[in-house]
Amino acid sequence: MKKFYLGLLFICVSLLAVAQPYSGSRQFDGEHRTELSMYLMGGYNVVSDGFGGEAFSYIRHLDDRWSITASEQVQFFKRLYSLDVMGTYRLPVGKSNVYFDGRLLFNRYDRWRMNEPVLHLSALYEGRYVDFRLGASYIHYIMMGVNQSVTDATYTEPVAVTAGFGVNLRPRPNPWNAGFFIRNYDHFYYENWNINWGFRGHYTLSDAMLLYGELNVRPAGSLSQLATRYETSAKLGLKYIL
Repeated sequence: MKKFYLGLLFICVSLLAVAQPYSGSRQFDGEHRTELSMYLMGGYNVVSDGFGGEAFSYIRHLDDRWSITASEQVQFFKRLYSLDVMGTYRLPVGKSNVYFDGRLLFNRYDRWRMNEPVLHLSALYEGRYVDFRLGASYIHYIMMGVNQSVTDATYTEPVAVTAGFGVNLRPRPNPWNAGFFIRNYDHFYYENWNINWGFRGHYTLSDAMLLYGELNVRPAGSLSQLATRYETSAKLGLKYIL
């Protein structure tokens, strides 16, 4: 794992030398319509042991209110492959924003030969210090036969509730910030039986480039923070514009 983290740091430093700057967060800055985001991740999972991965997102601001996002993810050793597309509408509320998201997501758990299409609808409130998300997902599992004793099977969660809360140490527009979050989802993960919690932060490298990171802990068990740890992971990434 030491070599993986050294490689992760080297790639991120290399990106700093070639990437064009980033401006703003999810809000259109009035000039730059195309935004790119990429992070590398690594961690430990009780099923797959150590793992690494990468994710990339492309955001296109159609105007001051509407945007579309396309993302992909690969988690090595877990053999997890993800694709998604999302449409977003921004509603200004004073100095804050409310974002309404509609997302189509596809996860392929290749180790277990399982496909997971997801339809996710949610609203995200972003204030100066806090953010809160509430929504729901329609999740359909398609298990392909692993061997002759296991046949193809499907399972559906018609309403999986999404909820998350985050708080920052400094007002959101500051050039650097750190904070805490607790939620039952991650970027490509929406099952409602497990809580994620951790710490996040960002640092503005220039007027138009952002470096960000996150430490995420997923305990095992059904909504129980007293359960055995299931997974711990860290992300390090860049956001910038073309």
